[in-house]
Amino acid sequence: MRNLTKTLTKWPWVWLGFVLLGAAAFFALFFYVRGYSWIPVAVIALGTLAFALIWHLSMRSKLQKSVVRLATEIDEELSLRLNGLELPYAVVNRKGKLLWRNEAFTEMLNSYGTELQKKAVFIQEIFPQINYTDERAFFSGQKSRQYVPLGSRIFSLLQRQTLRKSHLSALLLLDETEHLQTSETLKKERGVAGLLYVDNYEELLKHTESSQYSLLGAMIEQQIQEYFQDRGGIVCKTEKDRFSIFMNHESLERCRADRFSLLETVKGIRTGGSRQVTVSIAFGEGSAAYSDNLELAQDAMDLALGRGGDQAVIKRPDAVEYFGGKAQGETTQTRVRARVKAQALRELMALHDPVYIMGHSSGDNDSFGASVAIYRAAVSLSRKAHIILDTVSFSVRPFWERFQASADYPRDMFLTGEEALARFEEGAMVVVVDTNQRSMAECPAILDKTDQIVVFDHHRQAAGAIPALLSYVEPYASSACEMVTEILQYFNDGVEPKPMEAEAIYSGILIDTDGFASRTSSRTFEAAAYLKRSGADLVLVKKMLREDYREYKAKARAMQTTEMTEDGFAFAVCEAEGLDSPTIVGAQVANDLLNIFGVKASFVFTKVEETVFVSARAIDEVNVQLIMERLGGGGHLGAAGAQLKNISEEEAIGMVRDTIRTMQEEGAL
Repeated sequence: MRNLTKTLTKWPWVWLGFVLLGAAAFFALFFYVRGYSWIPVAVIALGTLAFALIWHLSMRSKLQKSVVRLATEIDEELSLRLNGLELPYAVVNRKGKLLWRNEAFTEMLNSYGTELQKKAVFIQEIFPQINYTDERAFFSGQKSRQYVPLGSRIFSLLQRQTLRKSHLSALLLLDETEHLQTSETLKKERGVAGLLYVDNYEELLKHTESSQYSLLGAMIEQQIQEYFQDRGGIVCKTEKDRFSIFMNHESLERCRADRFSLLETVKGIRTGGSRQVTVSIAFGEGSAAYSDNLELAQDAMDLALGRGGDQAVIKRPDAVEYFGGKAQGETTQTRVRARVKAQALRELMALHDPVYIMGHSSGDNDSFGASVAIYRAAVSLSRKAHIILDTVSFSVRPFWERFQASADYPRDMFLTGEEALARFEEGAMVVVVDTNQRSMAECPAILDKTDQIVVFDHHRQAAGAIPALLSYVEPYASSACEMVTEILQYFNDGVEPKPMEAEAIYSGILIDTDGFASRTSSRTFEAAAYLKRSGADLVLVKKMLREDYREYKAKARAMQTTEMTEDGFAFAVCEAEGLDSPTIVGAQVANDLLNIFGVKASFVFTKVEETVFVSARAIDEVNVQLIMERLGGGGHLGAAGAQLKNISEEEAIGMVRDTIRTMQEEGAL
């Protein structure tokens, strides 16, 4: 206020002085030229200045008193209004110290207790917990009351940011307790949609006496009803092996808290058969409309079934959660699905020409062999077919060179990704094998050229799967080559792979099963027998799969530097320098580590350029696919992987160790 009065009284006087002095100088010069005396002029000028000075001092004092009196009246009126304000109001300094508070603020302190009111000096003493979210601060006081400060200056002060203009801030609190409680209640009561399928109901009936059919169904339904009713849900049976679930968000949180223990409970149901009961559970939440949540639940069920069942999936518009799926499931003995998919593939191929086939990037024998099998299917329908292959690994090269050297196959049987994009024609279709993830495909850009896409894969589905017109994902299959071998048997009368093709397909099964030692079923050996009958030379395949000496040395070095933990996890680093296919070598090291007694799971890290490739393997005690999913990867229960960019091998090992530790604490392993 004092600065204001100076401004109002100082500058008018200065300008008046300049005007008077200028006038005096003019008249003095005028009288001097005329010869008159200038003394009277000077006396008049000085007298005027003296009068102006006396007037200035007098008016300045009166103006200051007037302004101060007005400010005091305004301050008193403002203080009176603020003091009677219904909202808690206080003035604090940059340290959060209370300098003044109104009656509402005092009453708020009184509700907390007289002891707090007497000693409360700082905001932090009144509100022991302050949560900052999205440029807002929530004050949590006693008696579970929560307040929100209005204005941004107090937020800056509490965040210890420098206040430029003032050391003080006004603190106006709004009691948000009821609003937050209402929001939380509405959130808990928000409806979610759920589905439950019994994965292997038909298989269970085949291994159960007919007199026990009704008992088996009743026992399964009882367990399902009891589980969800105990958590506030309603279950409606829609088919003999399918259920719809109606519940709210709070009930879903109870299921989430026990990680859907129903998955393990139903496995204890026995009616004389040797098979375990497994179920798939799917929920959709996060959308305003129940119909939208039901669509999310259906998408979640597709994911659960695509990942092999025996798990629960919760899908929101922006995220997906997985529960269960820890153990290796049981493969079905029937080939009904394979026959149906083969017929569907034949119908699609009959309508499209040409056919582009590709596996995953840095392809191995499984993706190469599966691509060759689909190539044979397309050629049997007189379709043009091309296999997209950018990188030929060491283990694939002997088979690839045989096709290149044979006069029975066209020169454009194999194309690079760039060549395929340049030659892509309208009406073509794309078949992807041995992966269901767009980011892992050999040429992801070609998937944007058409919506006529077919996927054959034996890895579990995850978020980001390729949107396919026809999808056949069987996580219990040993390899993609096993799946497409069955497809060939039902695809067309008379179609059979040539010996060279059968050998390439057989090599994929051999590599992915580690010599038929892991993840095999009777269908795996049946597929191998079919390839043998088609002319595959097994001795020749073994010779072509012999290792390169440099790769053998790299594997030996990786094995030598392996670190093992007490709980059975092995970690190794495989050097990529000098290797044609370092990621495949890393996968082989991971397989070899499982032969060591006490190893539950192995993790091998291979750095290629700026990316660390993680190969994870396990036998039956750990689901490495769940671990790799936490790192953005995926794969199979016993064989999975991930790609970690712009980090070192040591940092990658640390990430995997931390993920395992977190999952052990959660009970997710």
